[in-house]
Amino acid sequence: MTKIVNYMLDQSIRSWNPWWAQKMLPSLTGIRRDITGEIIKSFGTPHIKDIIGVRRCGKTTVLYQAAEHLMSQDVSSRDIMFLNFDDPTINASSFEELQKEIFKINPDTSHLFLDEIQQKTGWERWVRTLYDTKKFQRIFISGSSASLLSRDIGRVLTGRHITFNITPFSFREYLKKRGWEDFSPEFTAYNKDKLLHYLTAYLEAGGFPETVGLDDFGRKQVLTSLYNDIIARDISSRYGASFEITDKICRFMLTNHGGSYSSNSVARATGTAVETAEKYIGYLKESLLISDLPVFSFKLKTQFKQNKKTYPADTGLRNAVCMRFSRDIGKLAETAVFHEIKRQNPEVFYWKNQDGYEVDFVVKEGQRIAGLFQVAWNVIEEKTQEREERAIACAMDELGVTSGIILTEDYEKTFVKNGKTIKYIPLWKWLLI
Repeated sequence: MTKIVNYMLDQSIRSWNPWWAQKMLPSLTGIRRDITGEIIKSFGTPHIKDIIGVRRCGKTTVLYQAAEHLMSQDVSSRDIMFLNFDDPTINASSFEELQKEIFKINPDTSHLFLDEIQQKTGWERWVRTLYDTKKFQRIFISGSSASLLSRDIGRVLTGRHITFNITPFSFREYLKKRGWEDFSPEFTAYNKDKLLHYLTAYLEAGGFPETVGLDDFGRKQVLTSLYNDIIARDISSRYGASFEITDKICRFMLTNHGGSYSSNSVARATGTAVETAEKYIGYLKESLLISDLPVFSFKLKTQFKQNKKTYPADTGLRNAVCMRFSRDIGKLAETAVFHEIKRQNPEVFYWKNQDGYEVDFVVKEGQRIAGLFQVAWNVIEEKTQEREERAIACAMDELGVTSGIILTEDYEKTFVKNGKTIKYIPLWKWLLI
């Protein structure tokens, strides 16, 4: 029996490491992700590299791209070991069995890749031991749980890791997947009409890599299946949560994208207890299906007390699982801007004053306000422009900022008023800067 189990583990491991038998397959590495370059830059440090993102957003592909780079730098393909913990045989094996099998296959294994590591209970201490005892030259881990960003890693791996957050495709990556190659300002400006078409398609379809190019029916099938998989495997199975309650609360949160919420408001809308709503919202955030946006205030107490806003992991996922009573492309654009800002700077807030004026995004770098962004898809009417300009001007006054940006479908203008600079920038152009 032991021999059979060992044989099965050996075969499972070999199936996840096809480069031992042949060169890295293009089908594994896909288009080069922007974050891959950042990960490669970190190779000079010994720290564990953890790649965190919602399921199916491309973490495994990024790990393959990192492995491919190592091979291009003369690391032997045999010395690179990839384990996927979604594989039942690998997941069912003890850490001792895994470690024994790794070195049985190749005693010179130098680079270890651990995919969907959150599936394995107790992984943190095992990885820490591997790191502290210098079993490998580099260790890479990936996971689709927000707890890897703080609780699990922070508690055990403090000072031993570097975190990289990955999302579904950015607009630039989406275009690359569609075959777009020239991103020079001259070429994009000349092809503006095509970019407007692709931007609308991107906002509607989202950026999950495996859905790009699918028709509406095929994309909805893939995304609905992904949604159910996340709820079943990452929430219901992991926390013992009710699938039905999770689904009900999640659909409400996704429908309310870009809107503020409290546990009380969610409980009322979904017919659940406040404690239940609060607990299940936490599960949704852990699975990275939704993200919070706190209000900005110089007083931390105010930040914690005020209602947060919520955004879905992907506009296409949201559209696939929620009823839509209108196209609501402005909210989809707002979600895309949220994720683009988060890719660049994790400290982002929204702003609102007592008079009801509101600005969608306040970006903070260290102790300074680095940017104000308002999303206004259609600003043809003058009263719309006045409303958006008044809100961002109020925020500039209160926060001591001298410039702000209003992102639109295709309206562009810059002006200075009372010492404040306001720029209207088309979203397609801003996303490709």
